Amino acid sequence: MKGKPKRLPYSDIDLSRWREYDHIRVESLWLIPSRDRTGGHRLDYHGGFVPQIATQTFLRYTRQDDIVLDLFLGSGTSAIEAVRLNRRLIGVELQADLVEKVRGKVPANLLDERIFVLQGDSTRGETADRVRTVLERMDASHAHLLVLHPPYHDIIRFSDDPADLSNAPDLGTFLDRFEAVARNGFDLLEPGRFAVLVVGDKYTRGELIPLGFYCMDRMQRVGFRLKAIVVKNITRNERGKGRTENLWRYRALAGGYYLFKHEYVMIFQRPQRPSDIRQELLRVQAMLPWGRVQSDAWDAASRFIYSVRTLDDLRRETKRAAREAGLPLRAFGQYVLRRWYNYHTHQIVLEMILAHPRTRAEADPFHPTVDFYLDGIGFDLKMSEFPRAYPHDLRYALDHPEDLARWLYIHQSQQGRFHGANRLFIVLHDAADPDRTWELRRDFERLQQAVHTFLDSPRLFPMEFTDGTGRRHTPTTGVIFCIRALED
Repeated sequence: MKGKPKRLPYSDIDLSRWREYDHIRVESLWLIPSRDRTGGHRLDYHGGFVPQIATQTFLRYTRQDDIVLDLFLGSGTSAIEAVRLNRRLIGVELQADLVEKVRGKVPANLLDERIFVLQGDSTRGETADRVRTVLERMDASHAHLLVLHPPYHDIIRFSDDPADLSNAPDLGTFLDRFEAVARNGFDLLEPGRFAVLVVGDKYTRGELIPLGFYCMDRMQRVGFRLKAIVVKNITRNERGKGRTENLWRYRALAGGYYLFKHEYVMIFQRPQRPSDIRQELLRVQAMLPWGRVQSDAWDAASRFIYSVRTLDDLRRETKRAAREAGLPLRAFGQYVLRRWYNYHTHQIVLEMILAHPRTRAEADPFHPTVDFYLDGIGFDLKMSEFPRAYPHDLRYALDHPEDLARWLYIHQSQQGRFHGANRLFIVLHDAADPDRTWELRRDFERLQQAVHTFLDSPRLFPMEFTDGTGRRHTPTTGVIFCIRALED
């Protein structure tokens, strides 16, 4: 008599019959002699991943009727395998012509019922919102498996669209955009479920660029936990590779490098319980000075602050980055803590603003001057301590907010961050102890009250000022004061 089935919450595999699953791979080296060309799969597009990867990961990490989310759908490998293995799928593809081709590969009775193919930019919040709408139509709140097979930066140019990751002007921009996709995927994936990243490395001017591990790092920064790295061969899996094999062999010998014969299948898991960033911000005991003027070099080295959500992880990443970049740990640590604290408190306040019915979010996460819209007008959000160099006292500023706003515009940072667009200022001040004003950035109850009181009846005013180059600016602005008074 057979025992009771023993199934995991994310798979149809019955562990009580584990010996019967020898077709499912568990080793970290996959040698695939040729790509599967059955069941609708065909090599009609450069850069597609082999169907066997989809087969293995779908069987391992999903159940029948689960929803797979592929944010780089391409020529539709995931869609075909979802049909074959009785999974549902939402695929997002940037190129409209590919969207139509993939739709043509899906049986008509399944299209827009079990298989949804969306045209869109996976870096954008509005695309994530469209995925959520489809999930609701599928009676689900989250996807059950995330698939990411991004371009390997500029190895193959897939289109002329500037939003295409293969057209990213440099490696840093590519990784930032990939991270934006990964962050959307993280939010759309059910906690506890898995993500599959298919990626390889590249050479640039004779130097190996470990693109796979850079992308792995961005996945971890977003919050994914790494479960496995599978190395898969790419022999005879690309169109036309054999015709130039001898040429590449000569170049490898002449250049001192090796030819890529592998790529990575990296498996990640979204944790069940993400860390509470508000509690982590409350753990900060002291705020030391910046230690130096903000700079692009130190900003680039501390880019991890955007996704690190615990102080322990922040310390670990700071030590790693300082070591790799050869930076002084103490000074760099002060700089990192300031950036991390300011960024995440800013994001929490932005969430407060967006919770108000008069506002909506800017869909483009890379928009340089707009964080949100208030009554249809775009604004940048700026949190600032009441400036000690301001020539008037706080009472004057409260009575003349337009004068303080003009001063803040004129005296804003000059390190490439100056702009004269619409801005909503949140000005903080601790009257009892000005040196502890930084703590008001995490006084979330006080901030919530100040923000929503202002938004209920916003006082906006036109501004006019001239910058250091003589250029005239005429933004619309407003000032929200968050004050801790002496009696508090």
